[in-house]
Amino acid sequence: MTGTGEDILLVDDHGPIRLLTLNRPRALNALSGQLGQELGAAIREADADPGIRVTVVTGAGSRAFCAGADLKEMVGRGPSMGDDGRIVTRALRARPAKPFLTAVNGLAYGAGLELVLACDLAVCSEQATFALPEVQRGILASGGGLVRLPHVVGPRRALQLTLTGQAIDAPTALSWGLVNLVVPVDGVVDQTLALARVIAANAPLAVAASKHAIVNGARLAEDDAWTLNDGAFRQVKDSSDALEGPRAFAEKRRPQWTGR
Repeated sequence: MTGTGEDILLVDDHGPIRLLTLNRPRALNALSGQLGQELGAAIREADADPGIRVTVVTGAGSRAFCAGADLKEMVGRGPSMGDDGRIVTRALRARPAKPFLTAVNGLAYGAGLELVLACDLAVCSEQATFALPEVQRGILASGGGLVRLPHVVGPRRALQLTLTGQAIDAPTALSWGLVNLVVPVDGVVDQTLALARVIAANAPLAVAASKHAIVNGARLAEDDAWTLNDGAFRQVKDSSDALEGPRAFAEKRRPQWTGR
């Protein structure tokens, strides 16, 4: 399904991969209240669609992935300006069960960086920059920056980004572990889709269980993480896919996954 030029969120399916494109390039793909609602709904729909195995999000144009929440719209709302921020926060807070990737084609500021943090893997262009400038505007990074960023880059680096509001470049983001790959700007979406295809070719039940164990186990003490790991193992070991994988290997053919 492909949106029209007037849509603020474009949705395109590439086989088992769903590509979501923030489509407000003149506003640097800032997350308005409406775009936040549509993005949250689209992520949930992709997660519930049995034909989709991986979701990818990117931004239209080459200047920006997402410049954050739409501050102009928030100011225009007057006393209710915080409502739009909560819409954006709700869109970013839930983490889908299926793999969620991002193709960062330009700057990722505020909620844009928080959207990167909501993803499992991130590919960015050489010109991408990352910042949490909220303190420069007297507001708070409430969409995950204060919660997820310390776990990804460590507390001191998270404090540097959060307290200064200053941006870091793509090589720095790679060295900090904020992104997985840095590629030329004209290849960022293609490279991300290629990575998504590698993931989509694997057994979906095992992929989902592995993601669940890593994402949730990272918050636990080691003994509790082992308990979570053992539960994931039991969930997968008796599945049809767990039988199909070794059988396909022995028969020298591609496995036919059912997700069961």
